[in-house]
Amino acid sequence: MKSPVRWSFMDVLTTLLALSPALGALLLYNRLPDTMATHFNINNMADRQMDKNVAIFMLVLLGLLPLLLRLARYMDPNKANYEKFSKAYEVMRTCFAVILAIAAWGMLLYNLNVLLQMNTIVLGAIGLMLLVLGNYLTQVQPNFTFGIRTPWTLSNPEVWRKTHRFGGPMMMLGGASGLVAAWVGGVAGTVIFLTGLGISVVAPILYSFLLHRKLNHQ
Repeated sequence: MKSPVRWSFMDVLTTLLALSPALGALLLYNRLPDTMATHFNINNMADRQMDKNVAIFMLVLLGLLPLLLRLARYMDPNKANYEKFSKAYEVMRTCFAVILAIAAWGMLLYNLNVLLQMNTIVLGAIGLMLLVLGNYLTQVQPNFTFGIRTPWTLSNPEVWRKTHRFGGPMMMLGGASGLVAAWVGGVAGTVIFLTGLGISVVAPILYSFLLHRKLNHQ
């Protein structure tokens, strides 16, 4: 039987991109410290370490996530809808792979004594990703993998459509807060990002609930 999964050039590209830090870590294995810094606080100081071999294994697992997202669409009960927003879904997978690669390569370079402002890099990358995804969110059709999946959007196509029209600009607001946070830095930058991100997440959820109630009481 022919497999329903059709692999493309983008599948190979996103997988290699997401796995590139793990491959890089293997090539640079002897230059990496036995205990690697893997997490950084708001002052760009390493506050969590991990054994080198465990860290590399985690990089491999993270690198496989975009590939698992590719498979998820074929397991989704609403998989037929993916054809209606295939471009948006591929953009999401690509953005996810880019974010993983940026964060992981930044961590590797830090452990190779290359001084980097990790918070600035990660917040800026997340901000750009949210700005891009916000532009595509309105195209997303009902599914169980990608989008604003609340009990109210999943139970009503009209609530899904209107919530995603509202959620697109909200996601872009979260992205803008990430860029501002990257520029400001420190505690103030973190507060700006968390505030913007919180609004961009909570507002669409609340909107979907209120819209569902309104439609059901008409």
